[in-house]
Amino acid sequence: MPESTVEFELKFLVPAGARRALRAALGERGARPETRHLVARYFDTDDRRLASAGMALRLRREGRRWVQTLKAGGEAALARFEHEVLRPGADLDPAVHAGTQAGERMAALLADGEPLRQRYETDIRRTTRTLRTRGAVVELAFDEGRIATHDRELRVCELELELLSGSPVALFALAERWRARFGLLVDPRSKAERGDALADGRAPASPRRATPVRLRRKVGVGEAWRAVLDECIAQILVNAIALGIAVGVEGRAGRSSASSPPVEDAEVVHQLRIGLRRLRSAIRLFRGWVPPVDESIAVGVRDLFRALGASRDRDVLEQDIEPALQRAGAPGAPMADGRGGPADANDVAAVVADDATQRWLLALLAWRHGLDAAAAPEAGAAEPAADSGSGPSASDPLAPLARRRLARWQRAIAREAPRFAQLDDTARHLLRRRAKRLRYASEFVESLFGGKEMRRFVESLRAAQQALGELGDLVLAGQRYGRESAVEPRDWFVQGWLAARRDALVAQAAAALAELDGRRPFGKR
Repeated sequence: MPESTVEFELKFLVPAGARRALRAALGERGARPETRHLVARYFDTDDRRLASAGMALRLRREGRRWVQTLKAGGEAALARFEHEVLRPGADLDPAVHAGTQAGERMAALLADGEPLRQRYETDIRRTTRTLRTRGAVVELAFDEGRIATHDRELRVCELELELLSGSPVALFALAERWRARFGLLVDPRSKAERGDALADGRAPASPRRATPVRLRRKVGVGEAWRAVLDECIAQILVNAIALGIAVGVEGRAGRSSASSPPVEDAEVVHQLRIGLRRLRSAIRLFRGWVPPVDESIAVGVRDLFRALGASRDRDVLEQDIEPALQRAGAPGAPMADGRGGPADANDVAAVVADDATQRWLLALLAWRHGLDAAAAPEAGAAEPAADSGSGPSASDPLAPLARRRLARWQRAIAREAPRFAQLDDTARHLLRRRAKRLRYASEFVESLFGGKEMRRFVESLRAAQQALGELGDLVLAGQRYGRESAVEPRDWFVQGWLAARRDALVAQAAAALAELDGRRPFGKR
């Protein structure tokens, strides 16, 4: 009989130095962990239709039996739909998942007859223990092994905690104890996601860029809030673990083969900072419409963003400013700041792997799950909105609220255009932050308004943000190159180049800001 379940689990990457202690802990207090050898084959079309739809189809040998499984994303942030069917042998049959929502989606994707092929396989030694903690029964699964294609291989060493019964709150509490004890790293990637990247020739965790949030035209505030958060949190988590992989964290737990391309740590840091900035923008956009964000969550966003700032500044100077000076013909050797690339990368990885950061990432997931629990039908008739009780309800449509708020932000920014040249560096920096906030918030709700005017508005915002960002980078460069008096030819050249470039960018930014005032992306105000 086919069995459908919804998995609720947390995943962690296990550093090499913790593996022995973790194995021993699975057998503590008289427990008798079970070890199994699991070999699985994963299937998809050549154009990755299932992976692109967030689905995974596998055929796994468990002892003497074969089990076919279809997995897909669930309605809750940390839940995944899973449909398992016993098979008489190693023959794949997608039709056995008919009658399930995920099975029907897969059938629609394959309706044109595109064949399924094996893209990769996993070979895993799994050690499990069922642990009863206060309020929950949890299965701990320690997986060691590999994901492989015909010419590539990626080592795996991870711990999964799956809620079998009881409270997710208890699961998170247990996960935090094990995370802190063994220095585990929150890792959102499934084996299917890593295998798909491996088969596609991509890095095990490439820089994760922002993706559009698709909202229904009449979506309610609560549903939209959770959808926007999911996008922001996904960008944060994937780039956080990718940063660790970029400097060898996963390599110590099990290194991929040399045929896997490296991750560019500078781009990962950049995308992680964007994810954090987008989360802060989402919090500001929905303020007063949803329950207040936990202070620890808001503080954690700010602290991690600031901690990554020094790395971002070095990257700007070394990868943007110095090359631009060389192209402009700057005499003499580039100014060095006395730091090496690998050391910098390890410094940034240490920030992400730090206990405080990892504790915050897990707390972020726990907070996000709490929103699902509060919105569930059994949790009550209505989800609370603002703390004052006077704000909109969770079911109120988002569009009119967003229209008024974003139009107000737009007008406030456009008013600065006529006097932009007279603003000091601090005021311009604040304006840059407001432009970023407006851009990210507009992108969150772009599907509610759509049309050419909205697309042009977002492009205008990007242009303004680009000019403002380059101005900020010149301020940073001026602080660095202004440390020495202008006595050498290079010093005079650099200061002149910065001044000329600054004047051009001031005019460019003012023009981009003025263009915003003529846009009507949100319809009637």
